[in-house]
Amino acid sequence: MAIPGESDEQKVARLRELIPAISAGIYLDTAYRGPLPAETAAAMRDADDWELRVGRATEGRDEDLAQRREEARAVIAALIGANPTEIRFTPFLDLIATPTPHVHPNTGALISPARTDEGWLALDCSLSAGVIALDVSKLDADFVVIPSDRWLLGPEGLRAVWIGPRPREAGVDVPEPELGRTQILGLARSVGWLEMYVGLPWIYERTASLAARLKAGLEAINGVQSLTPDAFASTVCFRLPAWPTDQALDELRRRVFAIVSATPNGNAIRASIAWFNTEEEIDRFRSAVSEIAAHTPETLPRKKALEVLD
Repeated sequence: MAIPGESDEQKVARLRELIPAISAGIYLDTAYRGPLPAETAAAMRDADDWELRVGRATEGRDEDLAQRREEARAVIAALIGANPTEIRFTPFLDLIATPTPHVHPNTGALISPARTDEGWLALDCSLSAGVIALDVSKLDADFVVIPSDRWLLGPEGLRAVWIGPRPREAGVDVPEPELGRTQILGLARSVGWLEMYVGLPWIYERTASLAARLKAGLEAINGVQSLTPDAFASTVCFRLPAWPTDQALDELRRRVFAIVSATPNGNAIRASIAWFNTEEEIDRFRSAVSEIAAHTPETLPRKKALEVLD
């Protein structure tokens, strides 16, 4: 939602107040789990409180759950250019085919997997949904898997699955197990909030700008090895050859309260950027990396511990 006369800086500041967790540090680990918007947390809490008071066997609950599912289907469909009838929800990953990542988890590179005639192609968009604009008609995939809890800022343990034309024509469907009302409500609320209140075009443009800023800044530092190619989403992966990854992460967490983690293979650092990050956070993180890269674990000056006065 745009406010007349509001700058990007003012919009970011206003929206950041609605995501409390990002004030805990420089939040660069959305690739692992994204923060919950306050609005989503409140809606889920209200639903749980209502069921605590009146129970889960009340008249109309099944109808309400069905309505929440349709709301969630609609917002996911709008996100990826699909029809709501093509969307299913499941906590499982092993659906019809083993998902192929759309973004390489250890480098951040965008991948264009080739589909063969031997089986279905399921594309795991964990690291691209909510980061870049997705049009499923152009992905050449049979299934697209999207987790709720990354850049969509929804609850854990839930995935949306788009079913493409080939499997639909073949009569293939994705079984949709019974799911909790709170999960579905939380997903619908988060994605709806991003689409209607924050704005997807603005999200994509800002995320790309911030990710490019960090990537370029890190590549200019001596002692930093970038693993991320030019074609990437918003995860920037890099190594400090003079440092074990776990020690470098500890220093970054200690020095600038960076909420960041290693790549899945453990060989590098993965900073995942989101629209709610600020330019100042990106630059402060980059400065901390530069300071660490200029030393080895043995030569890095230790920060003086805070003194507690009586």
